[in-house]
Amino acid sequence: GLDDKLKTPYSHVFDFSITRELPSGFVFEAAYLGRLGRRLLQEDDLAMPLDIRDPKSGMDYFKATTMLTKAAVAGTDISQLAPIPYWENLFPSAAGNLGFGPPGNVNNLGCARNYTATQAMYDMYSCFPFNETTGLFVADLLCLPACSQLAGQPAGGQPFNFFDPQWSSLYAWRSIGNASYHAAQFMLRHATSHGLSLDFNYTFSKSIDIGSNAERISLFEGFGLGSEIINSWQPNALRAVSDFDTHHQITTNWIYELPVGRGKAFAGDLHGVPQAVLGGWNLSGLARWTSGYPFGVGPGLGFWSTNWELTSSAFQTAPVKTGTFIDANGNPNVFSNFGAATNSFRKAFPGESGQRNELRGPGFFSVDLGLGKSWKITESQALTFRAEAFNISNSVRFDVATATINNLSLVNSTNFGKYISTLSSPRVMQFSLRYSF
Repeated sequence: GLDDKLKTPYSHVFDFSITRELPSGFVFEAAYLGRLGRRLLQEDDLAMPLDIRDPKSGMDYFKATTMLTKAAVAGTDISQLAPIPYWENLFPSAAGNLGFGPPGNVNNLGCARNYTATQAMYDMYSCFPFNETTGLFVADLLCLPACSQLAGQPAGGQPFNFFDPQWSSLYAWRSIGNASYHAAQFMLRHATSHGLSLDFNYTFSKSIDIGSNAERISLFEGFGLGSEIINSWQPNALRAVSDFDTHHQITTNWIYELPVGRGKAFAGDLHGVPQAVLGGWNLSGLARWTSGYPFGVGPGLGFWSTNWELTSSAFQTAPVKTGTFIDANGNPNVFSNFGAATNSFRKAFPGESGQRNELRGPGFFSVDLGLGKSWKITESQALTFRAEAFNISNSVRFDVATATINNLSLVNSTNFGKYISTLSSPRVMQFSLRYSF
């Protein structure tokens, strides 16, 4: 959908640079580049269930439900659960009522008993651990164990106090996004002279946003690990480094005429066949290296603690070492402790959007080389030979993005963190002979 109050996105761009000419034909340049994006398009849930605040206790729904979830995770017996003002004040009719009934919940009341409203709600919500929006749906639409009762409403409450009566979720593009990019760039150039042309560039940068999805990206792309806003009441909760952020990047390209042959530093008096074979060769290349790309971990499908359309990301609870590691079966994995890595994360509680891009995977590395020579046949005819190798070192860099989609959910413990594709392509070599006239 589209928000009917969309505004035109805009950005502020600012930069400055210093250039210095060096000996031997080199030029050095240092630059700063900044860009601030405002009113960027971002997907937001217009039908997000309300986070209703209890005016008596000051507690909101997310906090009250999180208390129930933490109690369930800790295995708290229902008889030991103390009253929580939120449930007592807004769901008074739940007292003494059934929870959700068998089968499924760990604290099933089984029949009406003299339990508090808090205990009745606990019984129902324990059916949906880390899937509390489904529990809210049961309470808000089916009134099990009771509907909420807000100020001015009749005794027993009424449905649809939290959910929209027409939509359980309605994602739409809104002009609420923001982003920033700051970079320090250092460049060394050598214009063509003495047989050498060279460009060397290093960039130290950081890109931050609340979501990196382009407008063409599907809502479900990434299976809950995309850049959509999870909690509409806290749209900046997932503000973090961008999906494409790379702190360090080096690129370089060059063309070098080998100093061999007629008029060169070595064998400068060659003529005839020796010159045709040994002289006039040039070596060209292109190289790129980046630091690691960011990624995060998801809980898997079926865990809608905050939003009923998309799952929140997971939270890291213990240090993990990332990179490229080989497990016992010979499979590459992003985690060094792949056997216990799932224990280093937890699912999000109600109201939480999770962590985004808190980890780093491998970066990109590739070197391409070319060797060429041209033979002048006549004034208007020439024969050119080139040998080219792409990724000449045959270096392998794995793609953490595909692992994110398929193997970085907490429910996939068997393949958790396993790579399934690469960023780089295998080495390719090609040879060409061209006759021009």
